[in-house]
Amino acid sequence: MTRIVMIHRLLYPLLPALSFAVLWVGCGASADPPADPPPLPRVEVATAVARTQALPLRASGRLASKAEIPLSFKIDGVIDRIFVDEGEAVRAGQRLAQLNLSEIEARVMEATAALEKAERDLARTERLHRDSVATLEDLEDARTAVEVAAARQQAARFNRQYAVIQAPAAGRILQRRAEAGEVVAPGRPILTLGASSRGWVVRVGLAARDVMRLAVGDSAQVTFNAHPNRPVATRVTEVADAADPRTGTFEVELTVGATDLPLKSGFIAAARLQPSATAAYVAVPAAALVEGDGRDGVVFTVDSTPEAEVQRTPVRIAEMLDATVVLDHGLAPGAQVVTTGAVGLRDGEAVQVANDD
Repeated sequence: MTRIVMIHRLLYPLLPALSFAVLWVGCGASADPPADPPPLPRVEVATAVARTQALPLRASGRLASKAEIPLSFKIDGVIDRIFVDEGEAVRAGQRLAQLNLSEIEARVMEATAALEKAERDLARTERLHRDSVATLEDLEDARTAVEVAAARQQAARFNRQYAVIQAPAAGRILQRRAEAGEVVAPGRPILTLGASSRGWVVRVGLAARDVMRLAVGDSAQVTFNAHPNRPVATRVTEVADAADPRTGTFEVELTVGATDLPLKSGFIAAARLQPSATAAYVAVPAAALVEGDGRDGVVFTVDSTPEAEVQRTPVRIAEMLDATVVLDHGLAPGAQVVTTGAVGLRDGEAVQVANDD
């Protein structure tokens, strides 16, 4: 009994240490080893390269006759008849519309009567002047009255002539803007004539940065919505010197070449213009483009270290050329862009550049 008490006394101070040891051994046996961090996404990159070339420009516009002539009456009045409809072909000198001539003829008759009276007064004044009854001043006044009456008769007859609209050239009626019985003011367009002798043009609007690359004589190609699979050759014939205040774009006129397509004013055309002037661009592989909407796109850029963060970079697309995307804004030559592995990346995400392995 005494030996048991002595052993107990010897082991009692060691019990906390022994308990901690047993607990540490137990925990160490059941705990999992720490997990390795997930591997970084592996990507491949390519270098953006500088490129100088004449890239085509794209725009849309409307087909129109080269000479679209608005036709109107010189004087006011009531429309008596309009002899043509929209789309109708007309010949030069053909009568197209006329006002009611009743009032106009009355003005001509009034002016003619006034002239006849002035001539009679002049003859009487000349006789009186020979007899020394009328003075020289009376004679000069009578002569002036004849001149004024003659001028009024001429104006009335001139207005009578322009109470009728005649076709100034052969062509086609593009618009009919009034009907018989309407009261019209002088100069109000009644018809629009497209003169066939001047041919067809497509007018498109370009931004300032694009219009500076164009010159008169540059080639172009248009495709009409009515003939989607029949492109037509055109050429730049006019470039506006000032922007349209409504749109801020510069109007460019493309003259349509010879074609057997049936054309009508108002056709919508998609134009591809080929400038003669070159410009500086940056080219990257098409695989680098992760988003695209018209001219706007997105690529991921990264530095050349094996482990780095990617940056989401907006770019502006100038042209798609097979496996290459040509950019005119957003990247500088020499930038590293992600090609393989770009899909699914997030801005600021760390990656491993596989090219540098």
